[in-house]
Amino acid sequence: MCDNSEIPSIENIAKLCYDKFKSLPKTGKPTSNQWTVLAGIVEFNRLTKCIQVVSLGLGTKCIGHSKLCSDGFVLNDSHAEVLVRRAFQRYLYHELKQEGIFKWNNSRNCYDIDKHVEFHFLSTQTPCGDACIVDEEEPEKRAKRLRLDEESDMVFTGAKLITNSKAELASADPMQQTPGALRTKPGRGVRTLSMSCSDKLSRWNVLGVQGALLDSVISKPIYISSLNFCCADAHRESLERAIYNRWEGRTFKHPKFQPQKPPIRIDASLTFEYAQRVDWQPAPSGLVWCLLPEDLRPYEISVNGKRQGVTKKKMNSPLAALGVSKYKLFLSFLDLVRSNAGLSEKFQKNISDFDQITYAACKDLAADYQSAWLQIKNKYFIEWTKKPCDLLNFTKRPDE
Repeated sequence: MCDNSEIPSIENIAKLCYDKFKSLPKTGKPTSNQWTVLAGIVEFNRLTKCIQVVSLGLGTKCIGHSKLCSDGFVLNDSHAEVLVRRAFQRYLYHELKQEGIFKWNNSRNCYDIDKHVEFHFLSTQTPCGDACIVDEEEPEKRAKRLRLDEESDMVFTGAKLITNSKAELASADPMQQTPGALRTKPGRGVRTLSMSCSDKLSRWNVLGVQGALLDSVISKPIYISSLNFCCADAHRESLERAIYNRWEGRTFKHPKFQPQKPPIRIDASLTFEYAQRVDWQPAPSGLVWCLLPEDLRPYEISVNGKRQGVTKKKMNSPLAALGVSKYKLFLSFLDLVRSNAGLSEKFQKNISDFDQITYAACKDLAADYQSAWLQIKNKYFIEWTKKPCDLLNFTKRPDE
């Protein structure tokens, strides 16, 4: 498909994402009385004007901290915004191997992305967390806890405020609708350590959506060029505050990473057929798709962070891991390194060194990314949750 405008319209982006969703197999999709959230990433070439969907993610679930997996097999966070980013990373690995939108730069020992290519994000719901809160003038109302069944013009977020001590935990109301605050994902039962989608989008807006592993092999971060929301509850001021305005006045200088201000567009008329309704239940499954050949299984269904259909006997093995899991993306990284001697030279390692290297050690290869994250964490994301270090110390299984 082609779009002759300077920036693809929200109508074209939504149509592409919705049409791709409709074309996917029926298995795993919501039933007639279930709702879910759809997120998509669309690739646009400014030179050729060609536009295509490269990843989709659908889901609303998140696991509690007691179910975290130290082997990288289980997805901690299956909200649509997180799934679509993981699917996008899987697409990028394939493009790097094929040298599609990337080309190897011999002089810099890294890949350069096509300068004409950009990416646009779409979601059918306001991201959980800060973007859901409409700031009110009166401080008393601002801090008031609102219930879902209360009549109010203020949008409610179920994402929970972060408390740093037992004393704070005892006295604080984690459901206070405080604008600008960091939060963990909503949910009942054991509390999750996963940050809200508002906070994650805000982080990606500075560091890029590529993550640490990919950042170590490409020349510059990959930023989203526009953020598009097809939902009636979206408020521009809240979205702008959540993604970048709440950090205004806090200096951050880095030669590689810079806070972005992508345009935010809202169109409530572009409704998704499975958008949230009060008389429907959330769909139990997560869906992931990316633009890959069919033999690589581009479409996957997630249940409780694992691949649907895996037997109980295989539940704690790599067979349970989705293609977008930490473990499988780690394998994609190792495969890329083995296929390009220039990367071994860049990292000053032998190919054999990667046989027993840990996931955490590979993330540390992205020195610029890690230093930038440390800096913005101290300036912007002081309360960002820290997961146990042993969750990152897994290696490639010998039989993989």
